[in-house]
Amino acid sequence: MCEALAERLLDLHCRLLSLYILQDAECLDWENEKPFSESERGSYIIQMWWLYMQGTKEDLWNTVPPSMAQRVFSGMLNESLTILTIRYTQSLPSEARCRLMVVDISNLLLCIAQLLPAICESAKELIGFSYNTSSKILRDIHTKCQELLSCLLLRGAQLEDLYKIFKKGLDNVEMFKSRGTGVAPWILFALPDVFQTCDSRAVSKMDDLTPQASIALELMVLLAQPQPNWALLLKVLCMKKCLVLQAILRSTSANLSRPMHRLPPQESDCGAFLCRADGSCRAVATSSASLNDANFYDLVASASEVVLSVGNEEDLARVLMPVVAGEADWAGIFDRRNVWNQIRPPWYEAVLNLAAPLIPTTADAVVNAVLTGATMYQAMSLVLACFGHFWAGVHPNLATVATLVQERLRTDVVPLNGSCLLQVMVGALYGYLLRRSEEVRKEVKFQDEGQSVARDRRQLSRPEDVSLAVAECLCSIDEDNKHTDQIDEFLEIVSKSQRREKGRDGQDGGSSRVESDQKMCEVLASDILMSNTGKRSLKILHHFIKCNDQWLYHQLGLGKQTEEVVPTRAMVLRQPLLHTMFHIGYRPFDQVLSGEWVPNWLNLLQIPMGLHPDRVWKQISSRWDFRNPTSSAQNVHIINSISNILKQ
Repeated sequence: MCEALAERLLDLHCRLLSLYILQDAECLDWENEKPFSESERGSYIIQMWWLYMQGTKEDLWNTVPPSMAQRVFSGMLNESLTILTIRYTQSLPSEARCRLMVVDISNLLLCIAQLLPAICESAKELIGFSYNTSSKILRDIHTKCQELLSCLLLRGAQLEDLYKIFKKGLDNVEMFKSRGTGVAPWILFALPDVFQTCDSRAVSKMDDLTPQASIALELMVLLAQPQPNWALLLKVLCMKKCLVLQAILRSTSANLSRPMHRLPPQESDCGAFLCRADGSCRAVATSSASLNDANFYDLVASASEVVLSVGNEEDLARVLMPVVAGEADWAGIFDRRNVWNQIRPPWYEAVLNLAAPLIPTTADAVVNAVLTGATMYQAMSLVLACFGHFWAGVHPNLATVATLVQERLRTDVVPLNGSCLLQVMVGALYGYLLRRSEEVRKEVKFQDEGQSVARDRRQLSRPEDVSLAVAECLCSIDEDNKHTDQIDEFLEIVSKSQRREKGRDGQDGGSSRVESDQKMCEVLASDILMSNTGKRSLKILHHFIKCNDQWLYHQLGLGKQTEEVVPTRAMVLRQPLLHTMFHIGYRPFDQVLSGEWVPNWLNLLQIPMGLHPDRVWKQISSRWDFRNPTSSAQNVHIINSISNILKQ
C-alpha cells in the first residue's frame, strides 16, 4: 500500500513538473534574436521550479512518512533534472539568448545544492565522496549536475579564459584528468562559501576539509532531514573536538543570569500523536519567540549531558571545565554544607544525572531497611555499600569529571570527606529522596502540644517520611569518622575502575569516535537516548540548532551576516513566500546576471573532471561565437586556435 501511494505521488508531481512548471514558450525560445526580459532576469521556469520543489518538500515532510517523503522528493528532483539537463546541454541559443542560458544553469546548480541535502544521509553523499556507494538516484543527480557544470563552463567562460587553458596542449588540460575521489566539481561551484578556504585539488577525504567546512556540510544535511537524525546530530555536536558544543556552551552560559531549581518534566502524555509519555516532548515547548533563563539553563544542562556522555578526560577538560570555571562561585556547590541545596548550576545537574542508574535502587534499599527497623547508622552504611556494589553501572566519566573538579577546587571549599565524587553521589541521592518524599502531599493538621513520643516515632512508618529522614542524615554521613573505612573502600573501588577504563580506551576514545565510524556514532546516540534526560537533551539541542542555524553558520564563518548574531530565537524562522521565491538560500536569484557574484572561471576550468575531448568540443562548438565567427580578428584567432587543438 505504501509503495503504491509513493508511486502515485511521484507520478503526479512528475507530470505536473514536466507538463506545466517546466514549460514556458517565451523562456525556451532559444533562437529568438531579442534578449529575454531585456536581459534583466533569468527565465521563469527555474524560479517556478525552485518554488514548487520547496513547497512540495514542506508538504511531503508534513504529511507522509519520512522515508516515503524522501523517496518521492528524490524522484521528483531526478526526473525534473533529466529534462533540464537535456534541454540546456542541447540548446543552441542566439547571441541575445546566450547570457540567459548561463544565468539559468548557474541558478539551477545553486538550487540543486540547496535541495540535495534533503535526500542525503551524510556530507559524503552531498559532496560526492561516496559516489560509487551512493544510491542510484544520487549518482544520477551528481552526473547530471556535472553535465550542467561542464556546459556552463565551456559555453559561459570568456574566449580568453578558454584559450589560456587549451593553449597548453591537450595533455596538460586539467579538466581531461580523472576526478578521482575528491569533491564533485559542481559542488565547488554551487557552494563557494563552504570551500572558499579549501584547495579542492588536495581534498580526497573528509579530513582534508577545514573543520568549519566539514561541520557546515553535515549541518546542512541534518537540518534538511524530514525527521531528526540523532546519530547525525551527535556527530555535528561532537565532531572536530566538540566545536559546536563549545560554541553553544559559551553562548548559552553567558546568557544565563543565575542558577535555579529545575525539576525534571512530569512523565505524562502531552496529547501528541504517538507520545511516549516520558516528559521529553515537553522540553522544547515554548510560547515565546525568544529564549528565557529556563531555556538557557536547559541548553547548558543538555550540552553538558552530551559531552559527559561522549567525551573523554581531554574533552571534558577542554569543553566543560571552562564553563564550570567561568562561574563566579562555581566551587560553592561542592561544599559539604551545600549538599541540601537544590539551586544548582545546569552543568552540575548533568553531572548528577550520571549517577542516576544506581540512585533508585539505592534509595529503595535504604528506605525499605529503615522501614523494617534499621537505624540511621546502618542506613548510611547500606548507602555506601550500594554505591560500591552498583558502581559498575555508572558512566565512567562521573569519576573523571569529579577528579577534574577536585584538582581545581579552592582550599577553602571542603566536600564530604574531602571527596568531590562522594559529594556528587550523596547530592544525587539526596535530591532523589527529597523528590520522593514530596510525591505524596502531606496534610497539615493542627495538633495539641502534648503529642506523645510514640506518635512521633510512628511518623516514620510512611515511605515518604523515611525518605526525608534519610535525606537529612546524608548531609552528615562523614561526621565523627563513623563511616571512614567504608568511604575509603568505595573510593578505592572507583580508583581501580578508573585505571581499568584508561587502559581499555587507549587513544581512540572521546568525541573523535563520532567521526571515525558511523556505526559507533549510532551506538553512542542510542546510549544517550536510553535515558529520559538523554532524550530530552538531544531534543533541546536539535530544536535550538533548527531555530538558530544562521548563528551557527556565522560561527563557522559562513552566511551573509557581517554582525554578530545572538542565538536567542526559540521558534523556527519561517521565511516569507516572496523571500523563498526570489532567493536561493540567502543568495538572490540571478547574481551572475547582476554582477553580484562573479565565478572564477579560470580556476573552475582547471578542476579535474574526467572529460573527453570529443565532449568538450561538442559543447564549445555549440557556442554562438563558434557557430558565427564574425567577431573581431582576435576572437577569430582564438576560435581557430582552440578548434585546431581540439580537432587534432
